[in-house]
Amino acid sequence: MSPSNGSLLAEIQRDVLDESKSLASALRKCIVLGGEANSAPLRAWATLELRGYGPDDDLPDFRTIAASLHIDGVSGYNRISGQMISPRALPEGIRDRVGETYELRAGVGEIEAMIQQAEGSHIHLGLPMGADIAAFMNHSLDNDVQQITRVYRSVAVTSLRGVLDHVRTRLTELVGELRAIMPDDQASPTAEQVGQALNVAVHGSPNAQVHLVTSQASGSGQSSIRQGSESEAPTEPGFWTTNRRIGAFLVGLATVIGTVVAVITYINS
Repeated sequence: MSPSNGSLLAEIQRDVLDESKSLASALRKCIVLGGEANSAPLRAWATLELRGYGPDDDLPDFRTIAASLHIDGVSGYNRISGQMISPRALPEGIRDRVGETYELRAGVGEIEAMIQQAEGSHIHLGLPMGADIAAFMNHSLDNDVQQITRVYRSVAVTSLRGVLDHVRTRLTELVGELRAIMPDDQASPTAEQVGQALNVAVHGSPNAQVHLVTSQASGSGQSSIRQGSESEAPTEPGFWTTNRRIGAFLVGLATVIGTVVAVITYINS
C-alpha cells in the first residue's frame, strides 16, 4: 500500500481530536481508509453513522435519547405553548407506540445541522402524521373552546451533542487502537488490524455502547448519565387535564377511525 494511507490516518486523528472540526468529515475519511485497507466493516460502520440508520439496522444504545411529549394549543383567548403530556394522553392504539424516548437514526451531518440551527436549549420533532393525531384528539375533546394545534417531541440539544460525543469517542478509540497495534515502520493498517480495532472500539468493548437517557451529556463517551429535568419548556397547567377524554372513539365517525388506522399503520411500517 502507498504511504498516503499513513497520512490519511494522521488526518483522521487530527480531525477527531479537534472539536471545531466536523465529525462527518472525519467519518468520510474513514470510508476512504476502509477502501485502502480493504476493510468492508470500517466502511459499513462509517457509512451508517454518516447516512443514518435505517429501520432494519441495529441502533446503538447511545442513540436512544430522552424526548418528552408536548402540545401547543388554544384555550379560549389564551395560547398554550409547550405543555408536557404523558404518552397515555394519546389516542388508544398510538399511546403504546410513542414513548418518552426517541431513536435518533439521523446521520451525523444531519445531527450537526440540527444543533447549529437550534434556537434554544431544545428542538422540536414532529410525530409521524402529527397533524392527524392532533385532529383526532380534538374530535375526542369535543370542545370548541380548547383546541390542540400541534403534538411533538422535545429533545434537548445537549442530548444531540452527547450522541455526537459518543461517535467521536468511538472514532478516537479506533485511531488509538490502530496506533497501538501498528508497528512504527508500518505506513498503513491492514484489514485484519482495522477489524481488530473495530472490535475493541465499536463492537467488542463492554463500554462501547452507553444508553443515553438524559439531556445532560458529559465529556466521556463511556459515562453513565441520568436523566435531567426538561422543565425549560414552558407549560401551563390545567389545559390538558380539564375535560380530558383522549382515547375515546366517537361512534359513527368513520373518517376519524380511518385516521387512527392510518397513523397506526404508518408507525408500524
